[in-house]
Amino acid sequence: MLETRARLFDAALAEIGRSGLASADVTAIASAVGVARGTFYFHFPTKEHVLIELERNEEARIVAELDLAQTDTDDLVAVLSLLVRRVVAAERQLGPVVFREMLGLHFSANRPIEDDVSEHPLAEFVIGAITAAREAGRVSSQADAAEMGVFFLTGLFALLATGAHATAADAVVARYVTTMVKGMETR
Repeated sequence: MLETRARLFDAALAEIGRSGLASADVTAIASAVGVARGTFYFHFPTKEHVLIELERNEEARIVAELDLAQTDTDDLVAVLSLLVRRVVAAERQLGPVVFREMLGLHFSANRPIEDDVSEHPLAEFVIGAITAAREAGRVSSQADAAEMGVFFLTGLFALLATGAHATAADAVVARYVTTMVKGMETR
């Protein structure tokens, strides 16, 4: 059962990578695994659920990598820049179509799950980094770390989902991080 689910997950990601989310064919996914179409729906209520699971897996992986990295936690620009580099690396690993479809769900009425920030390891990491910077006096004590974290990630995901960073990725993303942190800093 778990093996079938894993094979369906991989086949769905391959199909989404080829066709995009809207055009991905559940029948083709099931056929690639050698199961009935209904088996896909037994494991994943919608194609969007595949991308949500992928997002959770990627977030957990990225946060584990960040936890292992030696980073000066007082330097919010450095911490968030490292996070962004890990997210951009995920785009290269997943491919641009799957990556953008995954991020695009944050801005879609078709997102099947209304979830809480606590269900997103990446959001918890960013909120923790902002909280630490606030406690160190680098971010305004008036700043709500949860709001600032959501603003940061929403803007980042929009930037990456639209591909606006593609032509000058490092410069655009670096400017984004710096601008966001400057807006949070104490004055």
